[in-house]
Amino acid sequence: MSTAQVIEEIERLPQDEQQAVFVFLARKVASAPPATAKPWLGRKLSFEEACDVVFRENHALFSLLAK
Repeated sequence: MSTAQVIEEIERLPQDEQQAVFVFLARKVASAPPATAKPWLGRKLSFEEACDVVFRENHALFSLLAK
């Protein structure tokens, strides 16, 4: 079942059951381990460091643009 199909099924549920799904998902998200922070977050980067971050983290995008 695709994500779109799951969403459609949830939308067909009565309001109280939709709320139960929301509560379940909220608990699931809240209990998930925190994502690892990027080492550059919160730091003031030089232009060169910022370029390195942008190109490193968006390599696939820049590869497509280069074609």
